[in-house]
Amino acid sequence: MTSRLSRHAIFCTLAWLLCSGLYLWTAEGVSVKYGDRKNAWHHYEYLVDGFLSGHTHLSLAPSPELLALPDPYDPKANDSYRLGDASLYRGKFYLYFGPTPALLTMLPWKLLTGSQLPQWAATAAFAILGFGAVALLLAGVRKKYFATASPAQLFFAIVLAGHISWLPVILRRAAFWELPIVAATALFWLSLFFLWKYRGRPRPQWAFAGGIALALAPGARPTYAITAGFMVLLFALPIGRARSPATLVRCLLPLLLPLSVAAVGLMVYNYERFGSVLEFGQTYQTWGVDFRGITLFSPANFPTNIWVYFFTLPDVSPYFPFFRTAWIGTVRPGYLGTEEMPGLLFTMPALVLGVAAWLHLGRTRRDPAAGALRSVLIAATVGGGITGVFLFCFGGACSRYITELLAGWTVVTGIGFLALFTANSGRPLAGVPRLLAGVLMAWTFACVWLASFEFRRLARTTVPEVYQHVAETLNYPSLWFAESTGQKFGPLALIVHIPETFVPGDITVLSSGRQDMVNRLVVERLAPHRIRIRVVLNDLTLIATPVMAHTGSQIRIELHAPWLYPPAAHPYWRRFTDPTQRRRLLANTVLATEAVTLNAESNWFFDATRFEPYVRTAATARGVGAWIDAMIRLDPAKSIAGSELTEPPAGVHMPALPEID
Repeated sequence: MTSRLSRHAIFCTLAWLLCSGLYLWTAEGVSVKYGDRKNAWHHYEYLVDGFLSGHTHLSLAPSPELLALPDPYDPKANDSYRLGDASLYRGKFYLYFGPTPALLTMLPWKLLTGSQLPQWAATAAFAILGFGAVALLLAGVRKKYFATASPAQLFFAIVLAGHISWLPVILRRAAFWELPIVAATALFWLSLFFLWKYRGRPRPQWAFAGGIALALAPGARPTYAITAGFMVLLFALPIGRARSPATLVRCLLPLLLPLSVAAVGLMVYNYERFGSVLEFGQTYQTWGVDFRGITLFSPANFPTNIWVYFFTLPDVSPYFPFFRTAWIGTVRPGYLGTEEMPGLLFTMPALVLGVAAWLHLGRTRRDPAAGALRSVLIAATVGGGITGVFLFCFGGACSRYITELLAGWTVVTGIGFLALFTANSGRPLAGVPRLLAGVLMAWTFACVWLASFEFRRLARTTVPEVYQHVAETLNYPSLWFAESTGQKFGPLALIVHIPETFVPGDITVLSSGRQDMVNRLVVERLAPHRIRIRVVLNDLTLIATPVMAHTGSQIRIELHAPWLYPPAAHPYWRRFTDPTQRRRLLANTVLATEAVTLNAESNWFFDATRFEPYVRTAATARGVGAWIDAMIRLDPAKSIAGSELTEPPAGVHMPALPEID
């Protein structure tokens, strides 16, 4: 009969294998993009080739056109020549991260096999290894402090930690930005595991292993430099009378030796590259935006980032993946903006379960046996928090930073789950409170994977079959609701009002999508009685009419565009049994006026995020610029070429629009 211990080991292994398999599958998806040699998929491979050639710059040389520019750091001038986010210094490309990810995985692989280890594979390897340390740590904590926890409870504690880590999202784009973040996080998790082992039995091999992990982490992300120093204190404590300074130094020498060697090595590496021991290359980055002269780090950003990371709410859509990441505009001068922010307390409410770990520690504070648990919780909470301070001071927020931000709390949440669901934790929860905790966990699992499928729209191209199947299935409720409410989709006939008062500029009269991913119908007023109509995706013009004269106050427009329908991965499209017709509707944009009909074929557009597009009416325009007086839906099967333009179909009245914000 299988022993209780072996069942826990089996469930621990199963939880690790489940999460690791999902991590590997998620990261491997980007392999379809590896033909792109100038984007974000090969930077560390170029660094490995540089090391093998005896230098620290990348093997990919800047183009002569880039070097010939008067200002090669001007993002508009270097747009066609730069290597995304690489640092350009004295005619060479460098990475603004340290060398750790390449030294630990990709360089040994190249030496052993002669082939490159792709960045996505290296990122997945760090994720799997680091999460293995989390699983072993939680299994050890369970055995020592929560002995009555069942194998299933251990399983869910580990799986919960695997989702709080945000790895299912960050691995969706396993590029050169994500590799150092995942590598540093994995090394931090390893240092926590080694601290746990050292506090249980202070042997030099555990201190040495912890020292190596802490030494290498800043070489992936410098944000871990102060964290490493703080962790040394936790290895050293308690400093009592029984431990003389000589004894303390002897005990910590295995920890301090690799830290010292790595610190010197990293400073030498930076000096060799940029002539400064503290310069990682950010000063010389070839950004897509000109950030020169902007203070990137400031304590003034702290409250803004606290709010952005934790308290923002996503946009809600009837279409999969339902929760669209929040858009944060300019919230204070000098704040750069955000990338794919989900609002963590909404997306991962199970974060609050980590509080139970500290409550349990408070109840056992007089227990001498709780020392190892106390050290791990302090290290995870404060050590991870130190890294968070750096991130909160940065003048922007990015989804990929969440893995780094929550690295310590990932472990704390797993321990908190065990504390909540274990009978010997003092006052075990039961009934409604325990059910609520389960609901928070289930919501977290669902939202993390929805965020993963949403992240930068990558899943559509990296795992297209899976995305199509999942999205189409989960979009059925929106189809049923649309049918029950009589919702129509497809091309539009519009009457656009042009007031006599001339105000120059672009006026968006119809739009679909969301901020930063928006499709627009734009009326461009160039002069009194001179306009141009454009279909725009963000700021890229897809179709534009010639400059046209208008003599009356109204013009009639017909618009056919894929974004006037539900997304492509929606059961709505099953009604079009002719695949040629379906492809045509999903790729053709037609803009027709009484003077001209224009057609553009493009698969690049942004999905609608609600049934009806946003409409600029007379009420919202307040008599300025242009607005839509009326609109009707046209038959998608009959009007794709603008044939119904001049008048509405017989017997159809063009009603005035209701006021729509």
